Amino acid sequence: MTRIGIISDIHGNLPALEAVLSALNAEGAETVIFCGDLVGYGPWPGEVIARMQGSSIGVQGNHDAAACGALPTNHFTPAARAAIDWIRSRLSAADIAYLSSLPLTREVEGMTVVHGSPRGPLWEYILDPWTAAESLSLLSTDINLFGHSHIQGGFVADGEKVEPIDPRAGTIELVPGLRYLINPGSVGQPRDGDPRAAYAILDLKQGTIAYHRISYDISAVQREIIRVGLPRELADRLSVGR
Repeated sequence: MTRIGIISDIHGNLPALEAVLSALNAEGAETVIFCGDLVGYGPWPGEVIARMQGSSIGVQGNHDAAACGALPTNHFTPAARAAIDWIRSRLSAADIAYLSSLPLTREVEGMTVVHGSPRGPLWEYILDPWTAAESLSLLSTDINLFGHSHIQGGFVADGEKVEPIDPRAGTIELVPGLRYLINPGSVGQPRDGDPRAAYAILDLKQGTIAYHRISYDISAVQREIIRVGLPRELADRLSVGR
């Protein structure tokens, strides 16, 4: 594998996922790695699992763990908890088995993949250089992929100096000797002010990471969220990317 699609936080948003997978196919991605949270919030949990199972490599996120009963929801927001309850009633035994089988961390092509952080795979957010530095101190790999924050970007470390990556730069060269924490952003519920689905393409041959956004039919997803009886706030936030 030399050209890899990186995605995260799909959250049961099938139209967003289909738009991203179509773009990755057009870009020549040879495989897809996901950084957790296939389900949660969105109205197509089973369909997203079916689309990703067997065609991608990934890890378990906190919503995945909650959906399969491996994580209590007492720390979830009321809307997130309501969505998990709804999802549990609709997943098949095979869906639950698949979510349960996902590891918390894994190494792929010499990279570490995790949902939150190596210290807290399901819960800890990497939002600042200090947490990024602490996370890198626990990792032996130079290129590391994570999600959970729903914010596209990540961090780059040159020795003890850690700086954020600005995804607006587009394609970024991965410099040998530097260490990276790469967040592709959220496919299904972005929280960085851009409502478009987020993803990234890692080119191991060229030594680059390219950040991308793509539009999809947000209004169709909002209508389905409301139709199935999920909390309206889960529909409203998709328009603003927050």
